[in-house]
Amino acid sequence: MAAGTPAAADDVSTILEDESSQKAAAPSGLTRNPPGLSDSELDARLAFLEQRLDGGEKYAKYWQWGWTGGYSLGIVIGTAQAIDEDENKKRTNHIVTAVKGVIGTSRMLFFPHPGRNGADAMREISGDSRKAKLQRLKKGEETLQRVAKRAKQRTNWKSHAGNIALNAAGGAFIFGFGRDKDAGISMGIGISVGTMQILSAPKRGIQDLSDYETEFGMKTASRFDWMIVPTMGGAALRVTF
Repeated sequence: MAAGTPAAADDVSTILEDESSQKAAAPSGLTRNPPGLSDSELDARLAFLEQRLDGGEKYAKYWQWGWTGGYSLGIVIGTAQAIDEDENKKRTNHIVTAVKGVIGTSRMLFFPHPGRNGADAMREISGDSRKAKLQRLKKGEETLQRVAKRAKQRTNWKSHAGNIALNAAGGAFIFGFGRDKDAGISMGIGISVGTMQILSAPKRGIQDLSDYETEFGMKTASRFDWMIVPTMGGAALRVTF
């Protein structure tokens, strides 16, 4: 990553601001009328949420701290190599590696995966009263929505475009010091690692959210439907509202 270059700074700022806004915006609850739920319905939803959130905790935790440790290792290796390097042009490559590690580690720590703690946020709300259960329901639904939203980032073009932009900026910085071969290698490795980090993120949240909405009747019916039907002359499109 290019340290001190305007393009790199702009790319980092844009990505971090986008992630910060996503983190700050709390999702609304899924249940339309929580007070109207029967005790059995409320207990069923709470049990579902705890089971699914806890089910995704282990992998989310491995992903969170595995990649945090990997990026942190990049800081150590890049810094050590930069200190030991005698040639200034080669030192630039190591500095870029260290800076990439700083950016990666920072993003993992400041924007941790919401599923890494399972349903702990629900259990922090103690008590068996109906009020406490409704608070746990709200917290569980919000957590599930955040986990699903994070899973969608795996295929979001902004995530992959940001990865390419950051590593391209680092490659350009190395290229500017006359290390064209090192620039290509650094950019290629950086993009590959970044893509692995994005695609390896937990994806089950999308299915868990869909199952929750289906299980408890939250799926909205489609406003219209269409199908191809046979006719005397061939086929026709039939649309129903």
